[in-house]
Amino acid sequence: MTVTDYMILRKMHRPVHNGDDFSRIHPKMRRGNRAKIFAPFDALSGFDETMDAETVFTVHPAELSEEMKQKLDLKLQDILKRYKELPARRCERVSKLQISVLYFEIDSEQTMLKNDGVRGNYRWLNGDVLDIDPIHRTMDLGNQHLEIDRIYAIE
Repeated sequence: MTVTDYMILRKMHRPVHNGDDFSRIHPKMRRGNRAKIFAPFDALSGFDETMDAETVFTVHPAELSEEMKQKLDLKLQDILKRYKELPARRCERVSKLQISVLYFEIDSEQTMLKNDGVRGNYRWLNGDVLDIDPIHRTMDLGNQHLEIDRIYAIE
């Protein structure tokens, strides 16, 4: 197509089809239906979720120094002491002892994908201490069952 052909096409008006064969075969589309043509569509269903899962940033659990372990142990002993002093309401699952812990959550999918040891993320969890089991080294904080060995800080 030459420049002149293009200029001629540009000056032409849009064709009008009223009552001719073309308008009977191809009726004018309503605006709502026309918009659906240009709506985004996922050609590879699940691709975005897979890519998001692969870009999850996970880390290996940090190793606490002896000093940090001792401080954490003292805080846990204090929490256990305060928990035992609470009135016996264990059947109601209610406590007035609220704490925040920095907890390492293991991401089993990333651990298996990377195949280079345990991987996960740190999260601050808040809640009432509902139970502490020093023998099995677990704690129920709100509706979450935590392993004490994966707690890295307590406030």
